[in-house]
Amino acid sequence: MRRAPASARYCTVELTDRDAALFGRPRVALIGTYRNALGQSDDGGFAGALAGVVAARRVMSATTPGAVRALSALLHARECEAVHLLDPRFAAAGRIVRRLHGVPVSVTLSAADAAGAGIAGRLRRMFAAGLDQAFVTDASSPDRRRKGRLAIAEVAPFAVATAEPPQRLLDRAASLLDGIAPGRLVIGMPWPRDDEHVRWYRDAVAPLLHGNPVCLLLGAPGRREVRLLVGAVGMRATFRAWTGALDAGMVSAAARCVDAFVVTGEAKRGAGTSDLLLALTASGAPVVAGGGVRSPALAHERNALVVAPADAFGLVSSLNQLLALPAVQRHYLGQGFASWTLSRFTPAEAAAAHAERIAALVGRPPIPAQWRAA
Repeated sequence: MRRAPASARYCTVELTDRDAALFGRPRVALIGTYRNALGQSDDGGFAGALAGVVAARRVMSATTPGAVRALSALLHARECEAVHLLDPRFAAAGRIVRRLHGVPVSVTLSAADAAGAGIAGRLRRMFAAGLDQAFVTDASSPDRRRKGRLAIAEVAPFAVATAEPPQRLLDRAASLLDGIAPGRLVIGMPWPRDDEHVRWYRDAVAPLLHGNPVCLLLGAPGRREVRLLVGAVGMRATFRAWTGALDAGMVSAAARCVDAFVVTGEAKRGAGTSDLLLALTASGAPVVAGGGVRSPALAHERNALVVAPADAFGLVSSLNQLLALPAVQRHYLGQGFASWTLSRFTPAEAAAAHAERIAALVGRPPIPAQWRAA
């Protein structure tokens, strides 16, 4: 048997531009700015992380017709092969582009987008249901029965740095805490979805806390409901209610007025448990989580003090030890929690999951490592 010449044993393959398009990263047009369930914008951090794993082109537009024109121009020039909506407000534009050009269109939904009430929320869900892929950061947020054929992929939640609150919210927080004696401690608590957690805190936790700290209830449903649960006397003596939807501004303003946050359950007037917990732990105030709270966003003694469910004495002990610390030590503890949260829950993992699924949508699914040639 004749042996092949040495020069024929190996060959060099040169990739053309067309081959690079076939085997390279998916070329994606990104439009909008991502906002989590609390309304926090990451100032392009998530878009930048996603652009790092796909060949991204940013599209800037404020209207649906402008978005359709800009995306169509990129598609006609063959500068992109897929569209990703960072903001579901462009879902109508995505559906139009998908029908005109036959390209896959995906969208990132926050828990608030997936469960948003009102006409605007229903319209966004209706338009998003006609797209090819949705990404969510909270497994409990999407209602799969309403999404129909829309494929939903869960991605890792990521933290957003706390922004400076508007002055009007700081004034609101100050007015709610007006009349409290200097030196008296304040605890911020998101109003839980299950009212039993409020009663549990009122009866089993608050009476055992040293110094009788004031509890600022965030996102309370209304003063009447608060009075029914804590009593008219408690409304001024131990509890203060901040009514309204629980959003990033409320958390940021409260973090500058409270000595610690306590979480006893999933918030009632704020969508997205993971987004809320990450916002609290990144706020700069220390967090104690007990009751019915269990989330991958919490890590004991890393970004929060986590207590076993229904362990009232454990929650009391953790809060008393935390509140007994000097104010400067509590401050640095909260800063340490925030630093760890922002360094651990980055957008990189979510962006990688987006890129993998988008590559599959354009016909180039990533090859598993065990299938690759050595």
